[in-house]
This record gives sequence, structure tokens and C-alpha cells, in this order.
Amino acid sequence: MLRFIKNFFITLGNLFRKPRTVVYPKEKIIIPDGSRGVVHLKLDPDSLDIICNGCGRCSKICPADCIEINKRVEENSRIVLEEFIIDLNKCIFCGNCVDFCEIKAIEMSYRYQLADDRKKNLRLDKNELRKPSGVMRDFW
Repeated sequence: MLRFIKNFFITLGNLFRKPRTVVYPKEKIIIPDGSRGVVHLKLDPDSLDIICNGCGRCSKICPADCIEINKRVEENSRIVLEEFIIDLNKCIFCGNCVDFCEIKAIEMSYRYQLADDRKKNLRLDKNELRKPSGVMRDFW
């Protein structure tokens, strides 16, 4: 009987407290530093072109094999990135592509809301990876 009375008062006290969890869609959370979201391709500030030259090092180092790179060589023997595709179905967000990029053309964004009902929407090409949305650390 004593246990019942004790638990009653504990429950009664919790009834009038603020909830400790976040009501997710209504209340937004702060993304902590060091979080890893979708890969983002950096742009050259002057020309607004993607910095990536298509060397393929990120594709080779990726343990999930989720990065596809196609490049072409121009007449002046300059390598140009034609396609950069990342498959978020396979990606484990390890950050190896960011760490091993020699020219620092890739960074992790804070965009983490990735749920989709179509697999094809989770294959992001270079045009979708260059969008600045979700790069800033803020409330979501």
C-alpha cells in the first residue's frame, strides 16, 4: 500500500511538469556541431562553378561505394566534372569523402531530413548537391 501511495504522488508530480522531449514537427531542434548530413559540393565564389575536378579519390575511399563520378578532358587537357552522383540509399555518412578530398571541394551539410518514398529521389546529382539549403547550422 505504501508503494502505491508513493507512485501516486510521483505520477501526480509528473502530471504538472513540462515534457522533457521535443515535439518534433512543431518544435525545431538545434543541430549539434559535428553532425553529418548530406554531402554538399562547394562552389567557387567568383565563377559559382563547382570546385570538384573529378579526381575520383572520394569515390575510391567510400566504404559504401555510393559516389559515382564521370569526368571529361577538354582540349586544353583540363579535367572537367560531368557527373557527380551520390546514392543516399547506400551512404553511411562516414565523412571519408570530406576528409580525403585534396582540394576540399566536399563538405558535410546539416541537412538530415531525408525521408522519401521513392528511391530515385535519394540519388542526388551535382546540381542538387550544390544547393546551399541546409548547409547552415540553425533551427530546422
